[in-house]
Amino acid sequence: MKEYCVYWHEDGEPRHEVFSSLPEAEMFSCMIRGREGVEYVEISEEESIDFDELARIFPKDFPDI
Repeated sequence: MKEYCVYWHEDGEPRHEVFSSLPEAEMFSCMIRGREGVEYVEISEEESIDFDELARIFPKDFPDI
């Protein structure tokens, strides 16, 4: 499953937000580009973590799943 991460610097501080769809990430990135103090904006497509799969691999670390 894919997730879309928006990374940016605001007033020198790194920030990020995660979205489940590319259009949402694009809309958010357009919105923050208009803010004062925003220096850098990037959208990255990444594989999301499958916690059910991790629970099968490491059952002691995920006892409630």
